[in-house]
Amino acid sequence: MPDRDQVVRRLGTGGPPAAPLRVALLAPATSAHTRRWADDLAVRGHEVTVCSWHEPGLRPEGWRAVSVPPGACLPLRAVRAGHWLRREMRRVRPDVVHVHSLGLHGALSLLLPAGPAVPVVITPWGSELRAADRHPGRASVARLALRRADRVVPTSREVAEHVESRYRVLRSRITVLSWGVPDVLLDAGSDVDPRTTRARYGIPAGATVVLSVRSTSEVYRTHEILAAFTRVARVRTDLFLVLLAGHRPAHAAAGRAQQEYLDALRARAQQLAGRVTVIDQPLRQAEVFGLMRASDAAISVPGADQRSSSVLEAAAAGCRLLLSDIAPYRELVADGLLADLLPDPLVGSLADALSGTGPLEAADRLANRELISRTERGSLKVAELEGLYRDLARAGTA
Repeated sequence: MPDRDQVVRRLGTGGPPAAPLRVALLAPATSAHTRRWADDLAVRGHEVTVCSWHEPGLRPEGWRAVSVPPGACLPLRAVRAGHWLRREMRRVRPDVVHVHSLGLHGALSLLLPAGPAVPVVITPWGSELRAADRHPGRASVARLALRRADRVVPTSREVAEHVESRYRVLRSRITVLSWGVPDVLLDAGSDVDPRTTRARYGIPAGATVVLSVRSTSEVYRTHEILAAFTRVARVRTDLFLVLLAGHRPAHAAAGRAQQEYLDALRARAQQLAGRVTVIDQPLRQAEVFGLMRASDAAISVPGADQRSSSVLEAAAAGCRLLLSDIAPYRELVADGLLADLLPDPLVGSLADALSGTGPLEAADRLANRELISRTERGSLKVAELEGLYRDLARAGTA
């Protein structure tokens, strides 16, 4: 058993600089959000292991990724997952476990080994909470996972209130923490000419460009975006719409559903040849940010969300923001962000907004950029998360 000095050195309660933490992320390794957190924690020197239901696909750098062994059927794979997860926890000996989403990985968290507790943090994803509202089985998993967690870390105040009221999580165990915007994007110079980015993707140099900043899917109402654009395109000949295929689900059925949705969208977009482009290939975060900087307006209109990193990045890039009128986006506006909030029915309100949209005034662009730089700097968000980990690990050791 380690002596007190060893514990103090490891948890950073005094003496020399705090030693690295061992962090296990129960999270989809295919997700860009997971990879960003893993990258940021690894850069700060922590030992990061991502435990994922799906194989990571891309090879991680600076951290380790492992996945549940495949099985012949879901029940068999679930049984194997329990043995696998307990073995990984013995191998990693984490100081803290951070669960991302309340779907498969929330269910995985229920298989964590019993005994002396390792602190568990859960970040509920908005899409999973919305699915749980419609599905009793998902709601049961969410309830069990949230109640077992030592700390619940949503990204918006509205989701914090939802978790508290619906799932009876004590307010003292909830910490709102936005994911922010990476420093490298906030501090990027303007040396890349937006015309170069437009030319790369076949976007007319003189067009008023509207970018849908979320993945093409029913959740983000991409068909409604295209319908509103189609209604306005006849009178606004300068408008050009850019759609991102975005993240491809690892689950086969979800992947097929998204592909069918994308195929139908592409068929409708062909009726507006030369006015719409669908970018099929997955883009790195820096590439998406480059597109934002080459666009005049950014659209994000889901029926439910948290504090979206994509919206924050579009604000930092200087886009006019066209957002659905939902609680997390109203929070952003209340915090000082300049944005147009669009009520339902969406097609009509978005068409009205597009009919008069154009670039933000320079003063408004600067105000949004300064707000994001001051309140959403990624390095500060990671430092806050790191401090939360250390507090929980210290309390667990005590």
